[in-house]
Amino acid sequence: MKKPNLKKPSKVELARTRLDGAVARLEEALDRRLDSLPDAAGKPPAETPPALVEELESLRDENAKLKGLNEIITTRLDAAIGRLKTAIGN
Repeated sequence: MKKPNLKKPSKVELARTRLDGAVARLEEALDRRLDSLPDAAGKPPAETPPALVEELESLRDENAKLKGLNEIITTRLDAAIGRLKTAIGN
């Protein structure tokens, strides 16, 4: 009696199967995450609690102010560095 020719999957095939499963799970997680993010206009989803919407807007305002301050500080530092280089003759 001849045994059936059952081929055992190779390590590469097993690894590919695991990789395919992992990629599928990552795609599902990404889809769930994207569904909970603000839309393209930057507005949060409709079911977001008003307190979170207010906090998001507040944080965006604060971020804009900090960016402006960063630009001012960068300009002043560049000017100070230029004066120091001139003073030491570099």
